This record gives sequence, structure tokens and C-alpha cells, in this order.
Amino acid sequence: MPIRANCTICADFFDHSRDVAAIHCGHTFHYECLLQWFQTAPTKTCPQCRKQVSTRHIINKLYFDVGGEETTADPESLQNEVDRMKVLLSSKERDWRDKQRVMDNLRETMDKQKRDLDSVQKEIIKKEMLCSTLKKQLAYMETQQNEVQAAKEEARKLRTKMKTFESLDKLLQGQRAEVESMITDMGVNQAAVEQLSIYCISLKKEYDNLKGTLKTTNDMCEKLKKEVLSSNNKLQKAALEVNQSKEDLKSLQNDLLNADKEISSLKKKVEFLQKTLSTPTRTNETLSRLVFESPAPMELKQPRLHQPADSQDIDLNMTYDITTPDDVAKRPSQVPSKKMRLDHPVVEPGSGTCEPIVRTGYDGLGGRTKFFQPVSFYCNVEYLWLFMK
Repeated sequence: MPIRANCTICADFFDHSRDVAAIHCGHTFHYECLLQWFQTAPTKTCPQCRKQVSTRHIINKLYFDVGGEETTADPESLQNEVDRMKVLLSSKERDWRDKQRVMDNLRETMDKQKRDLDSVQKEIIKKEMLCSTLKKQLAYMETQQNEVQAAKEEARKLRTKMKTFESLDKLLQGQRAEVESMITDMGVNQAAVEQLSIYCISLKKEYDNLKGTLKTTNDMCEKLKKEVLSSNNKLQKAALEVNQSKEDLKSLQNDLLNADKEISSLKKKVEFLQKTLSTPTRTNETLSRLVFESPAPMELKQPRLHQPADSQDIDLNMTYDITTPDDVAKRPSQVPSKKMRLDHPVVEPGSGTCEPIVRTGYDGLGGRTKFFQPVSFYCNVEYLWLFMK
């Protein structure tokens, strides 16, 4: 069983795991602890009583006689183990705290680096956008530069063409002296010969174009002349038609006036006859019978109620048989426009020939038409006038 004593240097109990040493003052220590003490202490003194000692006075190892071994655990060993474990735990906790601080520092560093990374990424995105914009601007500037170069080249070509055209214009429009002066100024080198060849070719093309234009112009002039001639003919025909229409209109107006006069005259005659027939005499009845039995127009007849000669009754349904003249061949359609067509037919008294004739008159719609005129009415009227005379 170990002695319940401990080393004042390391504070551990003595056990069989390490050697126990002693010095001449009587104090005991672990041999390793004592050697380490002498090596590190400024003076070689006893760690407990502070007496001067030397390494020659050290008893390196003490032997303790102990009784039989017990199966129970040694409290001192257990305590030493517990203390050692506490020290180890304390060391581990200290290491853990140190590592935790390091981990916290690393986490803070990582967070900071993440923030820096985010800011750097944002900056990279901005730079990429700026780079893309600059690339587009560069491409646009390159396009503009190409267009400018093309425009410059085209301007150079146009200036050359303009000079050529100016020379051609001088050749075409200038006087002989100016042309000779221009040719003399050009010289006799190869470039001048090529330029003169170009002028000659251009002049030939211009001459051909002018010939084609002249031919086209002549054809167009001929065509326009024909059109003008045709238009003049049409205009003359239209003028003749207008004049003829005016003459026809004037003739129609005269015919209309004559017809109105004739109608007025006939109305007066009808009124006179009606007044004459209104007298109830034997002679007037005979005249009335002649009028109503003749094929006169129905609008001129006025139905009258009179007493028959052989009856005392009055027949209200009395009708008259009117003979309709037969159809005869029409005359030619061409009739002089200025001739009056409403004259009475000339009937000789006592001839007895009263035939229907074809007459031309107004149809009431602004035009003219032909119709059969029953002349028996006029024959009867003529007889009536002869009888009245």
C-alpha cells in the first residue's frame, strides 16, 4: 500500500510508478522532480526547508517495505489519476477554448471573406456589364469607323466621278478652244490617254442615249399628233351634234307653240259647237248626232240625256258605236323638224273620202310620237260648217 505522502514539488502522491528520492535534511521528493528543481532553481536548496544541499547528498531511490497486495484500488493512485485527468481536462478545455477562439476568428474571417467575396462578385458583375457595354460601344465604333471609311472611299470615288463629269460637261457644253485647252492640259502620258478613252466612251454612250431619246420623242410626237387629230374630229362631230340638237330643240319649241295654238283654237271651236248643240232644235239634234256618231276623241264628247224621237222612256245606258280605223303602213321615220304636223287635212266638200292618216305629235313626256288620226271627225265637222253656212 503506498505511503500517504506527496511530493511538494509536483503535489502528487508517492506510488510505485516513480522513484522517490531524499536529501540529508530528510525531506522526500520524486527523483525526476528533484533533478528538475536543481536544474532550474537559481540556488541548490531544499524545496521545502531551503537548506543548502548538493547532488551528492541525494539518495536516488528509497525502498519501502509494504505488506501484502490488496485488491482494492489505491486511493492515492486514483487521486493522482483524478488529478491528472483534471489537469488533462483543464488542458483540453484550455485547448478547446483556444481552438474555439481560433474557430470564431476563422468564422469571422470567413464571414468577412464571404462579404468581401460578395462585394467582389458584385464588382465583377459591374465590371462585366461595363466590359460588355464597352465591347458594344467598341463594336459600334468599329462599325462607325468602317462606315466612315466606306463613306470616305465613296466620297473619293464621287469626287473622281464629279471631276470626270465636269470634264465631260466641258466637252459637251464648252467651246472648241476650251476643249482643246483641257486636252492640252492633260498631257500625253498614259493616264491622259486612258482619261481621253473614258471621255470618248462616255460621249458615245451619251450620243446613243440621245438618239434613243430623240426616237422615243418623235414617236410620242406622232402619237400625240394622231390623238390631237382624232380629238379635233371628235370635237367637230360633237359641235355638229350640239348645233343639230340646238336646231332640233328650237324646232321642237316652235312645234310646241304651234301645237298650243292649235289646241287653243280647237278648244274654242269645241266650245262654240257645244254652245250651238245645246239649243233643242231639230237641226241641232241632227248636228249633235253627227258629232257623237263620228269617231271623235272621247274627251271631246259630253254624254247628254235626251228624249228619243219614238219613245217616251229615257235610256241611261245608251252607248255609241265608234268605228276604229284599220292599221295602215307607217311613213318613213325621217320627218322635217320645222314643219307643222297638226294641220287639218284638206277635204274637198262633197268628195266623201275621209280616210284615217298617220300623224306626228307630242306624247306628253317631252318627246314626239306617231298615231292614227281618225279624220271622220274632221269630215263631220267640215260638213257641219258647210251646213251652218
